[in-house]
Amino acid sequence: MGIGRGPGGGMNAYNVPLKFLITYAYDVRDFQVSGGPGWADSERYDVSAKPESRASQEQLKLMLQTLLADRFKLVLHRETRQLPVYELIVGKGGPKLKESAEGASPSLLTDGKSITASKVTMPMFIRLLSQLLGRSVLDKTGLAGNYDFKLEWTPDEAEGDGPSVFTAIQEQLGLKLDSQKGPVETLVIDHAEKPTEN
Repeated sequence: MGIGRGPGGGMNAYNVPLKFLITYAYDVRDFQVSGGPGWADSERYDVSAKPESRASQEQLKLMLQTLLADRFKLVLHRETRQLPVYELIVGKGGPKLKESAEGASPSLLTDGKSITASKVTMPMFIRLLSQLLGRSVLDKTGLAGNYDFKLEWTPDEAEGDGPSVFTAIQEQLGLKLDSQKGPVETLVIDHAEKPTEN
């Protein structure tokens, strides 16, 4: 399962369910999409988008939104709901983040038990944390720089006595996740149909 840029600046998605396509097209996370038929999570599709000229990432997302409405007859609406969120704040001892050197390229890699970051901003980190934790994370750190760091933890399902992701963030980054309730924009699927093959 995956999605990426295709030849000529297009987009290719392989073996992906409708909900995955929605999260990509509308730039939301899994937990922000609700409703729809059961097959939206289980049926898999290959999608190939070939624009007439090289398209930007934002243009590809708009094209995919049009494709979803046309081929899947997708109808959805936005709702803001009060849901559990995490607020990322600076811990008592201050942040333990290293400012990035000039000229470095942004990179953010994870394997589900570690994050290696180079020239990463807080919004980039927050986006990945939201995906890993399955809950919106709000940036309350006030940190506006580019940072390099390595974060390592023991996943809940793994054996071992390493730190949880919450403890690791405190001990290794000098930051803290506070559980709160807050407004989260969600997408509700009102209607979707299985597409015909072309």
